[in-house]
Amino acid sequence: MHRSREWRAGLLATVAVMASAGAAFAQSAGDTVDEVVVTAQKREERLQDVPLSVAVVSSETLQAFNLNETTDIQHLVPGVTLISAAGPRNFGFFVRGIGTSSFSSESIEGSTAYVLDGVVLGQSGSALSDLPDVERVEVLRGPQGTLFGKNASAGVISVTTERPSAEFTARLSASWADPQNERRITGVVSGPLGDKARFLLSARANQRDGYVRNVFDGRKLNDREDGGVRAKLELTPVEKLDVTFIADYWKRDAKCCIWTLYKVGPNPSLAPERQSIAAGIVPGPDNLSQNINGRLFSKTESYGASVQANYELAAGHTLTSITAYRRFIDHDGLDSDSSPLNLLDANFADFKQAQVTQELRITSPQGGFVDYVAGAFYFDGDVTSHSVQVFPSVPLPFFSKLVTNRASTTNLAIFGQANFNLSDDLRLIVGARAIREEAKARKDRRDPVLGLTSTASASKTDDALLWRLGAQYDFTGDIMGFATVTRGYKGGGYDTNIGIPTLPDVQPEEPTNFELGLRTTWPEQRLILNLTAFHTKIDGYQAGARDPGPPPITRVFNGEGKTKGFEFDLMWRPVAGLNWTLIGSGAHVDARWGDFANAPCFPGQTAAQGCVGAQQDLTDARLPFSPKWSGNVGSHFETQVTDDLTGSFDLGLNFRTKAAIAFPNDPNTIQGGYTLVNAAVGLASADHHWKVSVFAKNLTDERYSLVYFSTPFGTAPGAYSQFIPYEAQRVVGASIDLAF
Repeated sequence: MHRSREWRAGLLATVAVMASAGAAFAQSAGDTVDEVVVTAQKREERLQDVPLSVAVVSSETLQAFNLNETTDIQHLVPGVTLISAAGPRNFGFFVRGIGTSSFSSESIEGSTAYVLDGVVLGQSGSALSDLPDVERVEVLRGPQGTLFGKNASAGVISVTTERPSAEFTARLSASWADPQNERRITGVVSGPLGDKARFLLSARANQRDGYVRNVFDGRKLNDREDGGVRAKLELTPVEKLDVTFIADYWKRDAKCCIWTLYKVGPNPSLAPERQSIAAGIVPGPDNLSQNINGRLFSKTESYGASVQANYELAAGHTLTSITAYRRFIDHDGLDSDSSPLNLLDANFADFKQAQVTQELRITSPQGGFVDYVAGAFYFDGDVTSHSVQVFPSVPLPFFSKLVTNRASTTNLAIFGQANFNLSDDLRLIVGARAIREEAKARKDRRDPVLGLTSTASASKTDDALLWRLGAQYDFTGDIMGFATVTRGYKGGGYDTNIGIPTLPDVQPEEPTNFELGLRTTWPEQRLILNLTAFHTKIDGYQAGARDPGPPPITRVFNGEGKTKGFEFDLMWRPVAGLNWTLIGSGAHVDARWGDFANAPCFPGQTAAQGCVGAQQDLTDARLPFSPKWSGNVGSHFETQVTDDLTGSFDLGLNFRTKAAIAFPNDPNTIQGGYTLVNAAVGLASADHHWKVSVFAKNLTDERYSLVYFSTPFGTAPGAYSQFIPYEAQRVVGASIDLAF
């Protein structure tokens, strides 16, 4: 009966999406569906011609619902989830159930690459920012190592920001929302600087009050205060050469990020559970109260500069060079004992990462027997962290410690992908990437209480060959099918967790992915429908699992993962002559552990529950952070109200079925399915010089969490905490947009 209910729920959800309808295609004001251009294969192509599973989020969708954070992507693209708790260092995207999130981020990267204007970011935490002046977001699902290489074993999230305009333009957007007095303001100025130069300058600021109440002293925790700027300069100094300079800076200073009690054990301990209950806190999925006495802060900076030059060679070839430098700095601290006692008030870290990247590639013209993209890539990154952790009541070695971690990664690669056009309709796809990666790490620990020290260091070099093979066939001018097999790779590293004296070796992650896809356009019905089926096996899957301790720490284990399923995206204009667009997407993902007999036990797990020798066998169990069904439904309607006014109505729905939201698998950490509803009503001038909107996010006030974990110092078994995001409540606001 349970399986039958789940099957019916998934079927009904799919029918709802197909009938009503994410954000995969641009909106059109006419009687046709606009084409979408993407750069998923390092060149500009129609989305319908790309033999990959690509979801596209447009700037119009982000603006309609006042969405401006990378965390919003999980509610716009089915099959994408994330961990975002306890600060940026524990941030990570999961695609099709595959992802890595760990505090050992000095050496271990996420499985989903985040690319900003062609530059890959070497740290997952640096992606935790806002989304200003965005042209589009492309989510490439499945291994993308052939062209994107580094840390793209699960997929790629590629953000493309606006280009400078040929004519002078200026925009100003401001919004206010309740609860927590959320304020946002963004300004963009762009235009020409003579005949051979164009510029763009954008700035923004975002603020809101905290949404977690601290009963100990009345503080409002988990607030937001951030802002940044971006500048672009495009030059065409000579014919056939264009150069783009980009510089950006973003900073966040917040009292973030704290969890709340979800469940208590059968015999609550003195700290923190009993004291929290005595203070009036009611543990549960709706709990937005905490009871701590220590400091809570998160100060983050992310900035960088890049230069991209494109030169048109003979016979239509293009030579591209992208040179970039980026810096990510995080200073965070938590009162981690969930109580007003000083059990672990001091748990602070300073984290700094710097990277230099260089990509050089050549792109051939299309239309001949062979067209290709080929190039070379270089990455040099260094990470340094200084951590302080003090357990004043525990006189055991290295419970109180000062730890310095240093890690460096050098990645060299040559790559290429070619299409062999055997006929006008049939193409063969061949791609490869050869990688050499060097990793070094050093850990220095000191116990200031007992005067102890320990040091560990390690280094290694890995060589890998990634590849992609496939075929693509045009059945008609409007229907294309493809079949591909891809071998991916994500480099290994070392577990730098400060609770471990050594540097355990983490092996590389190697996925093999099979895909079948169909891309269809139905002009007479004003309909686009795309389908993709996939099957992936991941050897050496790098999973971060919480070891119950004491003290509880998150370690990185190499297991085996496997995921299979299908995805669809559609856009439909059901009524000719009416500016009404239905858009939607959905995913069915069956993500499971492969051979993983040595997985860690969950807190309090008994031998009868499968814990033998501090290990459990998770072979063929479902992977966490992966709902079986997820989807998006959306509707955009626009009409002329008067000769001078236009009105618009946007409706969005995101759903997902139940999923475990903790490592390792624990039956107590399964979150039920939920549905989020967004809506917006706008009124604008016919010349688009102004627009006022009223919007609502999470209209039905659904409460949900991003992650569950065993409560530090809590009673085991049975004590769990949760991280509830700000968006897990109804948010209602108004915005105004001005264009000059």
